[in-house]
Amino acid sequence: MELVKDLMTPGPLTVPPDATIDAAARLMETRRIRHVPVVDEEGRLLGLVSQRDLLRAAWKLSTDGDPTSWREAPLSDVMRTDVETAQPSDTAVDAARRILSSRRSCLPVVDGENRLVGILTESDYVRRVLRQD
Repeated sequence: MELVKDLMTPGPLTVPPDATIDAAARLMETRRIRHVPVVDEEGRLLGLVSQRDLLRAAWKLSTDGDPTSWREAPLSDVMRTDVETAQPSDTAVDAARRILSSRRSCLPVVDGENRLVGILTESDYVRRVLRQD
């Protein structure tokens, strides 16, 4: 039985909660990623930001006043904190079910102390299928 640890991307890029929306957007663009976990100084998961979250925040904040003020807003203002997670020892099938039922395209992977150890994305499943071919 395949486990999350076999599919996940270990040591994903992260940002602190006081990083700006602009900094996260630039990171996503340059590294060609769609999700960035938000972690504290000890690497514990605080939230998750997706490209969709950033677009939504930029639109909302830019219509509330200064059209450029959204760039400097901290991620803690827009990150999702209701994040579904996985453990490295979870089965890949159970994690896939959680991805589908949560309607998100990734699961941060955390240890027993909620420290981020990886991220599991839809792309990881696609890569797995292609390796079998």
